[in-house]
Amino acid sequence: MTVSLEYLIPFLRLSIGDIDSTQYRYMDEWLLIALQVAVKSLGRWWNNKYLLDSSNEAYRNTNTTVFEESEPPVILAQDEIIIVLMASLILLEGSLESSAWSTVSWKDAEVSFSNLESGRIRNDRVKRIWDQLTSLITPPTKKLAGVNKRSLPGYLKNKYERDTEY
Repeated sequence: MTVSLEYLIPFLRLSIGDIDSTQYRYMDEWLLIALQVAVKSLGRWWNNKYLLDSSNEAYRNTNTTVFEESEPPVILAQDEIIIVLMASLILLEGSLESSAWSTVSWKDAEVSFSNLESGRIRNDRVKRIWDQLTSLITPPTKKLAGVNKRSLPGYLKNKYERDTEY
């Protein structure tokens, strides 16, 4: 069973503050792409819990055992907010980069202008979304290998390892 991510678009609009239906800042197609990229980005965080097929519809990975409920719904309710938050980060970081050149401050003898505060507000917003996301799910860690403690050959039951269980 697959599901289109289009049903998450209103939640994504609410999350990024794009709620004026008379003049949306983002087209639905771009929001859908952000949701698809979010599912792909979260693959490493979730051990590929959800995958996208060739038509970019989401489905559950049958090789994982993390699902406590059977389908439907394909995407669990508690996972929807995580996908929306990741898509929000993708969108807002992109718009933050594209508007970096318009964040300026200048003044002359009579007039001064500064919109640096708007840049700070946007940075704070991205940080708040990141903090909210990391409070719901733990980011993947970079490990080369797991730790595995064993006794050294010839030193089994030495005075330093007598109380160690293996």
